[in-house]
Amino acid sequence: MDLEGIFAIVSPFITAISIILIVFIVKLKRDKSRNEVILKALEHGVELSPELLKTDTEQKKRDPLTSALVTIGVGIGLFISLYLFFDQLKFAAFGLIPLFIGLGQLVGYLINKNKGETNK
Repeated sequence: MDLEGIFAIVSPFITAISIILIVFIVKLKRDKSRNEVILKALEHGVELSPELLKTDTEQKKRDPLTSALVTIGVGIGLFISLYLFFDQLKFAAFGLIPLFIGLGQLVGYLINKNKGETNK
């Protein structure tokens, strides 16, 4: 196997690991900066707002409907783009994976929504 073939196999994994590391490092730096601001405010006796003390997970509660619709959209877009690029359904079928995941999320959302209405 030549160097080009090895690079073609390894490069997607290196890219994925690099993206994960970049996201992790950015989150660490943001949290460190936030903690330094809180520490300096406490040292100077400044009253902190409750919004500053909230974590990101408390602030960003994702709506399951939005998540389902985005996943369905990604699946449809992937299906169409792969079909147009390769002109074969066997490659375009990979777009059906996120499409059906999104449909499953949508069904789960609708079931939970209906259960919530019947329990009231």
